[in-house]
Parts: sequence; C-alpha cells; structure tokens
Amino acid sequence: MKNETINDISITDSFEKEIFNKTFDLSVNYSEIALDLISTSEIIKEIPWVKTLASFYNISSSINARYNMKKNLVFLQEFHSHKIDEEKLRDFKEKLYQDNKYRNEIIEITLVLIEKFIDIEKAKILANLLKAHIEADLTWEDYRKISFALNHLNPSGYIFLIQSFNKEMKKTMIQSMEGEAFLLACGIGRIFEEQLKITPTGKKLYEFGLKPLKEIYCT
Repeated sequence: MKNETINDISITDSFEKEIFNKTFDLSVNYSEIALDLISTSEIIKEIPWVKTLASFYNISSSINARYNMKKNLVFLQEFHSHKIDEEKLRDFKEKLYQDNKYRNEIIEITLVLIEKFIDIEKAKILANLLKAHIEADLTWEDYRKISFALNHLNPSGYIFLIQSFNKEMKKTMIQSMEGEAFLLACGIGRIFEEQLKITPTGKKLYEFGLKPLKEIYCT
C-alpha cells in the first residue's frame, strides 16, 4: 500500500463514506467477478471506493491488488444487503465523529483484515460482524476478538462450527477430528471433559457472522 493519502483523499475517509453509502450498487454479484474484470469493468471503475483503492494499488499488474479490491466490494455488498436500524446507524456515525481513536481503530482494523483474508467468504462474515456491532449486538471488544479469531479460522472450519449448533447435521469421525482442530487453533473452541466446547467468542462468531450467510448455512 502507498502513502495514507493521495491527492488529499484519505483511504479511511473514503471507506467510511462507503459504509454510509445507501446507494451502493447491489445488482452485481461481486464475488463472481473474474479478477481480470476488476480492472477493466467500466461499471466497477466508476465506484468511488474502487477509484480510491486504484490510487493506492497497482491494479493493472497485481493479482493481490485486484483480489483485495474484490474482497472490499464483497464486504460492502454483504454489509449493504442487510437492513440496519437507522437510529443505531446514526448513533454509530456520531460516535465515529466524537471519538477519533475509536474511528481510526475500527476502520483501520477492518481494512487490514479484509486485505489479509485469503478466503473471500471471510469478507462477508466480517461485514455481518460490523453490522452486529453497529446494532449493539456486539461490543467493540467483541468485534475485535471475533474478527481476529475469524482471521485465523481455516475456512473448512465454517461447516463444523455450524454443525456444532445444528445437531441434525451429520459429521464423520474425520470431519469431527479436523473440525475440532480448526476451532481449537483459532481460539473459539476448548476441550472440557474430553469434549469440544464452543467458547463465547465462537458462539458470537456463529450467531452474528456465519448464520446470516445462507449459502454457507444451508450447505
């Protein structure tokens, strides 16, 4: 990433605007767009957030830069696809203006995590976690803990976490062994009396991050 600002455009300011942008185009399924089109699609290039990212990254020659742009679009699409309580959204916006430290931390952590994710579904899960934080279902500390755990969760652990809350979903011995290892490794599972128990952080990750994703939840 280049300097924090280019032509007086702050990447954090631009991202904040997209969070409150009620006209974000939801008609395009950004998760299915080929990486080649990220840098050539006229529709995508006109999105303000894309223009900002393009000024920070060499989109034309970097696969990682294109993929990061795609993850950002997927995050915003998932975030804006859910109705958020208007009063809670106003409260969140006011808190951002009143507490600069909080604003910088939440926006920067969110941006850095999106960039670090290899699995694009994590961008969707993070979007749902941010929505839950805005609606006061998750505290700021919850959001931090859960999002950091999400960063270290093997994507193959999604289904096992879902299965842990849906007993009718059958799993083999091998699936159980691998699934337990995935959840233990990222700190959302623990062994108690020789059985896997999901931690409070893991429960919140499932409830507010994974459960809203129908394509994963129904797999």
